[in-house]
Amino acid sequence: MKLTRVWMGLVLGVALLSGYAGPAPPVKPVATPDHAVLMARLDDLDARLDDLERAVAAERVERRARATASERAVAALKRELKEAKVVVASLRRKVEAAPLPPAPRGVATASRDAPNVTYNPVDAVLGELPGGNGERTARPIPAAIPSTAREILVYAQVATGYVKGGPHRFRIATRLDGDREAAFYLYAVGQPQQSWAYNSDNVWLPMPKNRELILQADGEPFFGDWNSEVRIVGYR
Repeated sequence: MKLTRVWMGLVLGVALLSGYAGPAPPVKPVATPDHAVLMARLDDLDARLDDLERAVAAERVERRARATASERAVAALKRELKEAKVVVASLRRKVEAAPLPPAPRGVATASRDAPNVTYNPVDAVLGELPGGNGERTARPIPAAIPSTAREILVYAQVATGYVKGGPHRFRIATRLDGDREAAFYLYAVGQPQQSWAYNSDNVWLPMPKNRELILQADGEPFFGDWNSEVRIVGYR
């Protein structure tokens, strides 16, 4: 009985003590060291993201500015090109409309030095070159070339095969005012050979008033296989 009463008294004391203490307060989670580190890292990443967004925005603005400057430069170049084309076209019209200056008399004009202007093609055969020994002949210029022409384009060629005669110099000329002449030359050598050698040229000469082309050959006359020809192939 005593033990029973003591046990019940202990139980009653414990119950009274529990009621007096009241309900237990809620327990707050305590931040662990790992959580704090993660939060700090997240803050750093947010700041870095803001910096990157600002850098991207600044780069876009700079690119737009550069693109605008490039467009302006291209537009300026296009305007300059257009103005240059207008100036060139105007100068070309003036040059084409201006009369051609007369060819100076007394000055030989070769095809390399002649002005690059339009000419009239023609094919007027004047025959062969003289044979040699200083032979000089004058061939009339055909009527296909008008007297109003300033210059004639003369073609001359010589070919030598198995032939004797040694070196030759052929002279093709037109008479200028007085005793002066404008001329060009062809050189050929005659010798016994089993092949052919060729020489030719096209040269602009002044149109002579007497309408004659002078042909001359210096050297021992050729004997053997050889041929030559002289033509007028254009005038202007």
